[in-house]
Amino acid sequence: MPVKDVTADAPETLWQMVDRQVERLRPDERAMLAVASVSGAEFSAAVAAADAIDTREGERRCDALARRGLFLRATGVAEWPDGTVAGRYAFIHALYQQVLYASVPIRRRVGLHLRTGERLERAYGPRAGEIAGELAVHFEHGRDIERAVQYRSQAAEHALRQHGYREAASHARRALDLLAGLPGAQERVQEELTSHVMLGTALTAMKGYSAPEVERTYARALELCGQVDDNPRLFPVLLGLGWFYLVRGPSRAARDVGRRLGAMAEATQDPAIVLAGHNAIGLVSFYEGEFEAALTHLEQGIELYDPGDHSPNRSLAFRGGLDPGLSCTCHVAWTLWVLGYPARAAARMREALVLARSLDHPFTLAHACRFAATFHLSRRERDVVQEQVDATFALSTEHGFRVFLAVVKFHRGWLVAEQGRGEEGLAQMREWVGVCRDIRADCLIPTYLAWLAEVYGRIGRPAEGLALVSEALAVGRQSGYQYWTAELHRLKGTFTLQ
Repeated sequence: MPVKDVTADAPETLWQMVDRQVERLRPDERAMLAVASVSGAEFSAAVAAADAIDTREGERRCDALARRGLFLRATGVAEWPDGTVAGRYAFIHALYQQVLYASVPIRRRVGLHLRTGERLERAYGPRAGEIAGELAVHFEHGRDIERAVQYRSQAAEHALRQHGYREAASHARRALDLLAGLPGAQERVQEELTSHVMLGTALTAMKGYSAPEVERTYARALELCGQVDDNPRLFPVLLGLGWFYLVRGPSRAARDVGRRLGAMAEATQDPAIVLAGHNAIGLVSFYEGEFEAALTHLEQGIELYDPGDHSPNRSLAFRGGLDPGLSCTCHVAWTLWVLGYPARAAARMREALVLARSLDHPFTLAHACRFAATFHLSRRERDVVQEQVDATFALSTEHGFRVFLAVVKFHRGWLVAEQGRGEEGLAQMREWVGVCRDIRADCLIPTYLAWLAEVYGRIGRPAEGLALVSEALAVGRQSGYQYWTAELHRLKGTFTLQ
């Protein structure tokens, strides 16, 4: 497969020089290197051997070129699952690989990609998923689109297991593009559905629950579910849509998804689906301000939760998304705090962090740290807020969780304001509030507007604080999320008296 064209701007004289070097090669060397160029920037002699020679002869020729410093350098040994052992080599410069690759006639190139893909597929056997991305590219260029789709899907699944959300999204999108060009679309509904579910999971981690692209992806997946009898696949689709509507509102849409999960749980008696149903209804109940009902459902979810069965790294049902036990535990802490049980709430929040750290799942841990920062902000515990903000920032920077990177700016701004630098803190806090408005994160807006309003009041600008409180109350009425209404009315009274 061709290396990414990092030498597109190379001077014409450099291309001509490489062409002349290629022309000076013996015909057998040139043929072997042309075959190798199809394998990529680095390759095993076992796939680089030309049609008329075996692996041992190909390795001998590669060694000879590497010793002379021509085109190749030895990089070690390649050992495949089928027992094949051969030397591993790399082109000294990407330009060598590109010139040689371009010299292969297109029809010949197609055949070489197909042959290389099939050779690697045989060599890896049941472990072919380990190189699914590489196989997908070979079969795509080899015009075996069905196998290319199969391996794109496997590559996306593998990337999700490794928390590579950008890579997973790229593979899933490419699978969908390839499927769109195949005949018999109706017969490929299952493959399209699988790719949409994986794309939705990756996009949620990258862009947040309420991103429009997340909704479009899961809405299409839900439409496809109507065309196939696939309850197992419907489950993660409903989970994705449930989170979207929970964050964006209105609450009735999120509650409808929760009811569907509940009906599915009753029909299947699947513990994972029962757990998801309690989590969904518990969360909606909390944000609607129905705290006792929320506590009942969330506690039932915790009782059902088993990290060995339900964590994202173990469960196909929750693969790649937020751990359901963590979600329940965080919101139990939040509910207990609102109900007036601060010690019990703090204990639950500590339990949530212990659980998140035990799971080896970066998205869940980043979510837990962000949630803890918000929880302790509401308790005015500045040192703990700082600790959790730093942890959230580090995880989100490493794994590309853009929404979490945005939200920690609010917490940092709040910390600055707490140090008496209100105007400076407001600038950072307003940035996250702007993001919430843009992505319509209605379930989050009431709290963040309330905390922003408090800072305005503290620096002697109560009228602006009152305007924010009025906006938060309006969002709550429109979305159905009334969980912060009492606090907002308290602030309204305070500002009115100032």
